[in-house]
Amino acid sequence: MRKFTILSLALAAVLLVAGAVIAAPKAPGDEYVKLPEGATKTQQSIKFSHTAHGALECTACHHTWDGKGDIQSCSTAGCHTDMKEKKGGASYYAAFHAPQSTISCMGCHRVERQAGKTNVPTACTACHPKNQ
Repeated sequence: MRKFTILSLALAAVLLVAGAVIAAPKAPGDEYVKLPEGATKTQQSIKFSHTAHGALECTACHHTWDGKGDIQSCSTAGCHTDMKEKKGGASYYAAFHAPQSTISCMGCHRVERQAGKTNVPTACTACHPKNQ
């Protein structure tokens, strides 16, 4: 009887974990970040690799995501909608380039560099190649 209880609990745990894994949203593949309407293009678009960032929690970048609904674009109303300013919480540019923010690409990459990782780009042309 005790073996049956232990096996039942183990099976329930496996099913619970499997259900969570199946229900978790799937990250998209590699994609180009599309410049939103109203933004001025100053560099080449970047190809973002969700695969390379797969060890991170989705909320490391998508900081307003509730973990349930669809993940919205950074330029969605109420988030980073200011296409002109380079600084500030509503700045679309700063969402990717703010060096002091750990949720911007540049800020996160700087932290990773300081931790000794050498394979994270911090130069402009590393993300925005000229020949694209």
